[in-house]
Amino acid sequence: MKRFLPYLSFALLYALLAGILLVGYESRAADDKPAYKQPTNPEPQVSLVPLAPGGGEPIAQTSAEGRKLQEDPAAIEKGKALYSAMNCVGCHANGGGGMGPALMDNIWIYGGSIENIAASIREGRPNGMPSFRGFLPDEQVWEVAAFVRSLSVPVPGTASDTKQAK
Repeated sequence: MKRFLPYLSFALLYALLAGILLVGYESRAADDKPAYKQPTNPEPQVSLVPLAPGGGEPIAQTSAEGRKLQEDPAAIEKGKALYSAMNCVGCHANGGGGMGPALMDNIWIYGGSIENIAASIREGRPNGMPSFRGFLPDEQVWEVAAFVRSLSVPVPGTASDTKQAK
């Protein structure tokens, strides 16, 4: 028995050290896990805050004007011409997206109502959407917003409605 005593004490010391290392490793692995839980809803959260690039207060929105224009085929056609003239096509293509997000689906980062679209056009948005405040009068902002809205919700009697019917 005395012959095995040094080996036994060495085995106990080895087991004690292995236990300490294992406890340290487990606590380190717990620290590496994220402290938050991923949301179960994959839909992005919409932040509807009034943005004002370059300072100044955002211009108040008139929802009655926008709602009136979103149903007007003539205003939508004017908005389509402005969409091209202001080079919206450069980022959003013809609504299918490109460098900018697609406008023909129902996924709207900043909200898909006519008011939210007009605010995005007028005030701009982070990560690339420029502000057209000062470049387009309010009436034209609403016309572009009406056209953009018609890309995902066609209005009867407009070019986007007949294009989708084919």
